[in-house]
Amino acid sequence: MTNLITDGLFRVDGDRTVLLGSRRASTGVVKFPAERADLFDANPDIQTDIEALELSTEGTLYTFTTQEFPPPLPYKGHRDPTVFRPYVVGFVELAEGLLVESLIVDVAADDLRIGQGMVSTTTTLDTEAGEKFTTFAFRPA
Repeated sequence: MTNLITDGLFRVDGDRTVLLGSRRASTGVVKFPAERADLFDANPDIQTDIEALELSTEGTLYTFTTQEFPPPLPYKGHRDPTVFRPYVVGFVELAEGLLVESLIVDVAADDLRIGQGMVSTTTTLDTEAGEKFTTFAFRPA
């Protein structure tokens, strides 16, 4: 069984992932992950200023790199170098004007180009304990 990596971060819509962000009504500033109005319970003006926002499912590859070795603790994935597989991470610029850090899947790093169109998707993360978690990612359009 696969669980979402966390609640309230994204929702799956067919073969795409819709990231759940927020926008400040007073300034237009968009954030991901979304600001949580409940953190501002002492200030009702801020609570009403934060609007939920579903972000674009398409964007542009801003930059990327590869992770060639297991990250340091508290990383909980495979630390055994015979099991660990390098992966691509990058920043995708969305139409809302923000950069989203994400795993980049279904492509080798050598086939990526800055400025390339990307679309949201999901990927599964496996832990050493055998748990599976679904998280958002981007892939070439």
